[in-house]
Amino acid sequence: MDGSDHHIVPSFFICPISLQIMKDPVTISTGMTFDRESIQKWLFSYKNIACPITKQPLSDFRLTPNSNLLRLIQSWHLQHASSSTTKFAEPNHDALMKVLLEEIKQPHLQVKSLRKIKSLIQENHGDNSRISCIRDDSLFSLAVSLVVQTELPGIPQITGNDTPVIAEAVSLLCLLCPSDEALKMVSQNENGLLICSLCSIMTRYLSNLQLRIQAALVLKSIFEVVDDMYKEGLKFEFFENIIEILKDQNSKHGSMAVLAILIRVLSYGKNKEKAIKGGCIPILIELLAEENERHVCEMMLVVLEKLCQKAEGRAAFLSHPAGMAAVVSKILKVSHVGDDKSISLLSCVLRFCTSSGEAAQEFMEVGGMTKICLVIQSGSNSKTKEKAREILGFHFKTWNKSPCFPSSFKA
Repeated sequence: MDGSDHHIVPSFFICPISLQIMKDPVTISTGMTFDRESIQKWLFSYKNIACPITKQPLSDFRLTPNSNLLRLIQSWHLQHASSSTTKFAEPNHDALMKVLLEEIKQPHLQVKSLRKIKSLIQENHGDNSRISCIRDDSLFSLAVSLVVQTELPGIPQITGNDTPVIAEAVSLLCLLCPSDEALKMVSQNENGLLICSLCSIMTRYLSNLQLRIQAALVLKSIFEVVDDMYKEGLKFEFFENIIEILKDQNSKHGSMAVLAILIRVLSYGKNKEKAIKGGCIPILIELLAEENERHVCEMMLVVLEKLCQKAEGRAAFLSHPAGMAAVVSKILKVSHVGDDKSISLLSCVLRFCTSSGEAAQEFMEVGGMTKICLVIQSGSNSKTKEKAREILGFHFKTWNKSPCFPSSFKA
């Protein structure tokens, strides 16, 4: 006793199913003890025929009262009746997880079971070492089967109002950490059915922003491991809706996931054209102008650079009144990576605008010339400096006439 008036409940007083102190302990034929109400529900309401702990098939369904344990529990209650606080011993998480995985087989219990599994994971604050089931990739596969609405052995296909089940299953996927091999295998199964399902969620559940953000978080992990062919052929509606997540700015994790997805997939198929058509460039420009966090700025600049490799991307960039200023403002302010991406983006835009002096004039008015000269004289890497010198050559005749152009560069 530590004098704090706290009393720990012995672990063998706790029902492995309900995780509460047993009121009427009974023992089944495998020798395991449960609270009568919990084991009756397991056997007779849910119609299970195996022990929830050992998984042994039961041929004898008799429930034998455990009188000795009941007396111990009653005695303990009398001794600590005046206690102000009661602490529970460490519960058997694996036992509860096994029960929950069995309950998922019952359609009317799927939502409840998924929520309990999530709570169990969250209670461990990310340390799932005490729950061996969570380290098993089969739990991930089970959650995926609910998302894609396919039938696994013992898991019936979802019917009727599937939104709550899908929402809870996607939320669970965000908490799990399957191996890269398992994630790749499951994601590529049936020609990328999971990817298609998550993309469909992005377009179907427009009123459920949280579900769409969680789907984006899962897709971010998937696109990091799957083969390139699964990054092609994404629908325009998908880009339109993930860009909405960026626009809403309700979740930093969601925004970062969208940027990561764009970086991973833009190089494939017609994805750049779809993202441009979906309005990605003006939204990124407006967000970049207000953003100061290094990593976020770098990711936005990477995406903008990729999109400006297309003529329609450059047109969208130049048509935005803050485009040039937003990018120039990040030079020598974010990082060496930010400098390189900013210079690369500006090089791409200005290289293809040599016939028009408007872009060159705007670049000079927002301080671009000064920043380029500073980059050349700074400690930036040689490739970045080389790109900066190239920019000087694109519109040299225009800039050379300006009093702002450094005389040391006129030669």
